[in-house]
Amino acid sequence: MLPAISLDMDGVICTPFLGRNIAISRTLTVPPLPAGVREAAVDRRRAYQRLRRRWETVRYMGRKPLPGTREGLEALSQVRRLVLVTGRSSFARHLIDGWLQRYELAGMFADVLPNNTDLSGPQFKLWTAMRLGHAEHVDDDGSVAFFLANHGVRVFLRDWPRNRGLPYPTGVRVYHRLEQVAEALTSS
Repeated sequence: MLPAISLDMDGVICTPFLGRNIAISRTLTVPPLPAGVREAAVDRRRAYQRLRRRWETVRYMGRKPLPGTREGLEALSQVRRLVLVTGRSSFARHLIDGWLQRYELAGMFADVLPNNTDLSGPQFKLWTAMRLGHAEHVDDDGSVAFFLANHGVRVFLRDWPRNRGLPYPTGVRVYHRLEQVAEALTSS
């Protein structure tokens, strides 16, 4: 079996809101992981669930795959087992699954893991990498790249204007197309 690589969703395989990646964090200070992480309990209040699902639907409507996503994922799947690890809430799981199916990308991922904890996005991605033994991750967020790389995860960072110019550790490699990640993994 191929080693796993985790990939973020928004800004990596999915277009950001209005095509501009303004949600990228440039904050380099992320609190350490807490001693115990518990998965969030499902809130059983129907009104809350409906409201939260509507919010997630509005937040992510109209997004399309970034150019070259299919080709990049196909190239990556030749050298790694793909796992989608997103900071999106587990309330958006049905939207994530629907989006992947709509664009015929669902079969490319061995697993899809939305954030079902109270952890921040960077913390959730590190916790998931540690828990599952993922040594490599693809993201678009400077904060995530900095945090994961400082904890020994090799990070491939999708180039966006907002994540440029930060003092990344040596474990961060910038790319422009997903195929470049596959090429780097093949040559290393």
